Parts: sequence; structure tokens; C-alpha cells
Amino acid sequence: MVRVAYAAAVRIGRRRLGAALAGVLAVVILALGAMTLVRWRAAGVPRTITPPAGAVPQPPAAERVVIDRAHIMALGLRSDRGDATVHTYSLPARSPWLQARKIVATQLDHWEQLGDCADDPAAPIVECAWREPTRWWPREVRLTMMRLPQTQPDHTYLIIASGRGD
Repeated sequence: MVRVAYAAAVRIGRRRLGAALAGVLAVVILALGAMTLVRWRAAGVPRTITPPAGAVPQPPAAERVVIDRAHIMALGLRSDRGDATVHTYSLPARSPWLQARKIVATQLDHWEQLGDCADDPAAPIVECAWREPTRWWPREVRLTMMRLPQTQPDHTYLIIASGRGD
């Protein structure tokens, strides 16, 4: 009789332990699923970047070189999540690259910078890029400044492109 009671108690204990482990496992799976869903949705939205002061939105009829560069950036940031968001701005003459880069970089706090973003005053195109420090679906932002002295003296354009997470 004692053996039967002990065996019944062990069976009930195992059932409760199994139910408790299944409950904990279900909660962990639901929490991971919720975190993945939140990250998936956040990665599907391009990062909105405010341009530097003095930047004027450029109409679609900008110079051909600027339109081509913006298109190249849009194609480079396109992913299976969708198209990139690309904005072109006209800047005042001789606008400093470091100021534009700093304004964008401060909006991307804790994002990793890709490559060297040093200024070369003689270069007609200066670029910089940042990537979100996440393992899954990192978003990317690219900044390009174009100085076009050959067509319009001291004319500067700024292109800001933001891609959805891969």
C-alpha cells in the first residue's frame, strides 16, 4: 500500500514538473518570438534623418550627375524588405563636410561607422555610411556630398539615403 501511494505521488510530481517545464518553455518561446517580431518591424522602417541647417530639398529636375548618384545609392540600399529612402538637398556654397557628417552621425547614436569618412577638399564626391549594430536585419544610412565646380561654381549637393534592414 505504501508503495502504491509513493508511486502515485512520484507520478503526480513528474506530471507537475513536466507541466511547469512546458510552461516555462512556452513563456521563453513567446518572449523570443515577441522580440523577433518587434525587431522585424523596426528593421522594416528606414531611419529618418534630418538634414543640416541650410539644406534645401532638391526638386527631381536636379543635375543629371546628382540624380544618377542618388539612383545608385537607392539601388545599393534596396533589399528584400523594400526600397531605400533617398533625399537630395542643395547646400550653400562651400558647406563643410564635417558639419554635415557630424549632424547625421549624432542622429545615429551608437551605430557603427563604415570605412573612413575623412574630408578631401579636392574630391568632388565625399561619402560616409553607418550600419545599425544588430545581428538581424541591420539598417544602413549613407551620406554623400557632391561638390560640382565644373557645372555650377561652388555648388554643393547632399544626398541622404536610408535602407531597410536586410
